[in-house]
Amino acid sequence: MSDNENKNKFEIVFVCTGNTCRSPMAEFMFKDYLRAKKRSGDFTVKSAGLAAERGSILSAQASAALDFLDVKHNKDRKAKMFTVQMSMDGDLIVAMSDLHAERCGSENAVSFEELIGHPIPDPYGGSVEEYIDCALQMRGAFDAILALADAGRGDES
Repeated sequence: MSDNENKNKFEIVFVCTGNTCRSPMAEFMFKDYLRAKKRSGDFTVKSAGLAAERGSILSAQASAALDFLDVKHNKDRKAKMFTVQMSMDGDLIVAMSDLHAERCGSENAVSFEELIGHPIPDPYGGSVEEYIDCALQMRGAFDAILALADAGRGDES
């Protein structure tokens, strides 16, 4: 795909702290959600962390939670740091909390707190069940996220 074709896609970026738990789970699950709705061609979906550590990979519990939920993912996915460029390029930035959204420095940032009434708790170091619970909370906001994205694209489908 050429860069021009990619720029025509609406870019959604999920943001958390370290980009090894919540935001990559949201990225993989939202891609899966879009495939099921036959909408993946309309969007580019990414994730990043405000304090991501170079070389970190998807946590084992996050991978296990995604396996449990039957979500296709790359268990060796490397964490990415949220950048100023991502802030400028992201058409919709979805952060785990109001504080994450504020720190993204973008008018296009929204938080799960705004969407579902509470932040997505950080499951880091917790059980697979805690990761599954976080994943299900995030998935509960996907219809609202898609509606925001469609409104941003000018497509009320």
